[in-house]
Amino acid sequence: MNVLKILICLAVFGFLSSNSIAYAENNAEVKAALDQTVAKLEQAVAAFEKGEDAKVVVDMILEAKQLQKPIATSDGKVSVIKAKANNNLGKARTSLNDGDTKGGGELLKEALAGYKEVKEKYNASH
Repeated sequence: MNVLKILICLAVFGFLSSNSIAYAENNAEVKAALDQTVAKLEQAVAAFEKGEDAKVVVDMILEAKQLQKPIATSDGKVSVIKAKANNNLGKARTSLNDGDTKGGGELLKEALAGYKEVKEKYNASH
């Protein structure tokens, strides 16, 4: 009977430790995605402010949209901020594609600010 209890305890501890490792890996993945997304958006804003062609800025926005995909959190407030930032990113792309460079630039800056806020809040809670 003692052997059975030991085996069950080992199985439970093994399961719990594997979950914490998976959590740590996911947490690192989200933090990396946040860093990469913010960096790409800073690059896009800098290119926009230098007067780079709208197509180049749109390509950077598309890259940022791909980079942000792994960003997930169970914190509802952070998720709402991310959704708004992502929405602004999509609107910026549409505006730039439609020739509205002023509006697209403002939306791009708002998206960057949103992702910076997501990064700050996510890092504070993880």
